[in-house]
Amino acid sequence: MARGNRALVTLECKECSERNYHTNKNKRTTPDKLEFSKYCPRCRHHTTHRETK
Repeated sequence: MARGNRALVTLECKECSERNYHTNKNKRTTPDKLEFSKYCPRCRHHTTHRETK
């Protein structure tokens, strides 16, 4: 199945640098890196997770 402009990205915790989450995004509509506040199991609280390669 064709994915088109969708890309699989990994989200990494900014505090402990652990890669916890995977998601996909549309490269055409969101060219910048994604940033979400997600729960980090290693830090045991919500932290900022940023897109990595």
